[in-house]
Amino acid sequence: MKLCNFRPICWLALIVILAISSAMLSTWCSAVVAVGLLTTLVWTKVPRQFKIVAVVVYILALASYTLTTCFVANPYVQTYDPNDGLRGIILGYVRWYLPMFLSKDNANLLYAMMFGDKSVLTWGLRSDFTAAGLAHMLTVSGLHVGLLFSVISLLLRWCRVPKRVHIWLITPVLLFYAYLCGWRYAIMRAVIMCLVYAIAKHHLHVADPLSVLSLAAVIILIIYPYALVSVSFLLSFSCVLGINLWYQTVYRVFSSQTVAMYVAVMLGSLPFMIYFFGSVPLFGLIANVILVPTLILAFHFGVFAVSTFVCGAVLWLAEPMLNFVRWVTRALGELPWATIKVSHSLLAVFVYLGASLLLSRFIFLRPKIKYSLVAVLFTCYLVLLVV
Repeated sequence: MKLCNFRPICWLALIVILAISSAMLSTWCSAVVAVGLLTTLVWTKVPRQFKIVAVVVYILALASYTLTTCFVANPYVQTYDPNDGLRGIILGYVRWYLPMFLSKDNANLLYAMMFGDKSVLTWGLRSDFTAAGLAHMLTVSGLHVGLLFSVISLLLRWCRVPKRVHIWLITPVLLFYAYLCGWRYAIMRAVIMCLVYAIAKHHLHVADPLSVLSLAAVIILIIYPYALVSVSFLLSFSCVLGINLWYQTVYRVFSSQTVAMYVAVMLGSLPFMIYFFGSVPLFGLIANVILVPTLILAFHFGVFAVSTFVCGAVLWLAEPMLNFVRWVTRALGELPWATIKVSHSLLAVFVYLGASLLLSRFIFLRPKIKYSLVAVLFTCYLVLLVV
């Protein structure tokens, strides 16, 4: 039996997911999966090193799940205290500093954007951002980490710091930022991927995005196995998976990076958005094209003002920007047709993801077989969506 030529780290991510999900179902299911995995590894023609690593990763995933189940009071909830220790001191300073130059609502909005703490926002504002398809801006993820990485890299180049030490200076800053944000799953994924890309570039290698995403999943799930059933984990990874699967195809159609990025993210996260929230934003594309650049600029102003301690006056420039964003999102949120109400089952999620993977450039099948299977799966998904 010959295993298809696929990325090894992607297979390890699938093994970890199988290990944790089967253990969550029952002990017998976990035993069956373990026997099936061992049988597959014995009879497939893959390198011995991969077989050893696969078994070790499977054991680590099961051990982490067992220890978390036994010793964590509520493993389904990721605890985060914004007032704890050094984090509390720094975040308290930011909460005190921003209202000196911004209105209370805008200060809370910028604080939520910078650290992903939506508890400071009113329910109405959070609802308006969700209806406008901008909820991702209130969750610290790849966009925020990428912007922070770019700013730090630019400062280091201006200071003529040798490139070989850039990664050693940027890594602790990103890890500290993840600490301030409470080590949420989305920012952990973003930091891991950002550092892997930076290290690969430093050594003149091109990092494969699907493998890097899988590596982040393996690391997070071994540390936090119950993240597999977390909404933030699933949405964060499905968004990046959607970019990998759909971005190039959509970009060839629309020739716009902003449009292609939003459509790819929506196509990737669509099944989980419908399953968990039961709605899809109708004006998300328009809102993202118009408002995301404004929010990114306001985010830059906020980071610059907070990190320099004495340049808070730049936040006066962010005040009208945030007012404009809140006005537009409020207007969209008041529209009765701003969101489309729809729901489907968990089975429909797996059917949709299976069809998306088959349709992607990562699965090599004959076109006739490939598109026939995709047509069948999407037909099944539509049936499940209606039923």
